[in-house]
Amino acid sequence: MSDDFDNPHGEVAAALPSGFRAAVTHALADLHYTVASWEPDGVNVVPPTGKGDEQYIGLSNLYRRAKAVEKAEWPAMIREFLAHLTGVLSGPKIPDDLTTVIDRLRPRLGRPFSRQGKTHPWGVPLPGTGLEINLVIDFPHTMAYVTDDMLKKTGRAGDDLLDGALANLRANTPDDFLERATDAIDIHIGHTGDGYDAARALLVEDLMPESPAGFWVAVPSRDELAVWPVSVAALEKIHVIKMFARDNFANHAYPVSEDVFWVWRGAWYTFGIKISDTELTVSPPDEFMAALELLQCDEKDGEP
Repeated sequence: MSDDFDNPHGEVAAALPSGFRAAVTHALADLHYTVASWEPDGVNVVPPTGKGDEQYIGLSNLYRRAKAVEKAEWPAMIREFLAHLTGVLSGPKIPDDLTTVIDRLRPRLGRPFSRQGKTHPWGVPLPGTGLEINLVIDFPHTMAYVTDDMLKKTGRAGDDLLDGALANLRANTPDDFLERATDAIDIHIGHTGDGYDAARALLVEDLMPESPAGFWVAVPSRDELAVWPVSVAALEKIHVIKMFARDNFANHAYPVSEDVFWVWRGAWYTFGIKISDTELTVSPPDEFMAALELLQCDEKDGEP
């Protein structure tokens, strides 16, 4: 299993080398799970006979950890990860009717899932971002993605349940969740580590004081959220939030996006920022100029 681990090629277009997938397959077999199909960053598995439906296991974070250690440690690391995860998967019982766990529903914000597998999480795009909102059932020590099959059994559309999931998340979010990082820059950071910090970006306009021109938002990983009220002065230091997003996306587990987004009046936009060794290039959406004009007028009205 040595050279296999280095092989970046395979029959599935994926970020996971075929050798790594082979090692995962062996570990799953030891746990009596069968591979049904591969996703770009995970695998759909069939549990031991009689123990449930096909389930999805995400592997991108496991692979990121594996790359940081010696290859000899990979088999043990993979088995430990899968033994824990499959134990969790066979633990909480998912009800046929999701309305019986309505208070446990939460939104998750992340990169879109592949729709190639037989069973995959329900999701809806967050317009303007390239990201996707999913629904999950929150359990004390884990969570389970809501799938299309679950919604069919419940007889409800995912959109119908999303508002309730957002309300649940807001109820579980302290009013002071977003704290100012430094006195020098008005960037606010949110981090609870409960797995829903990035999803709290969907609540930014409710959690923050009103900002006439909106907010810059960064969600580099599942457990990080940065919010910066738009101001003329902040534009001169806009590279700070881009560096935060870029560096944490590259280095932290459960990565979401290295982009910076702009949230204004309930709409999301990708706010283009490129940093090189010699220059900073900013490509805001067209709507940003209108918001900036309103901000400048607001600031002039506030002058003595």
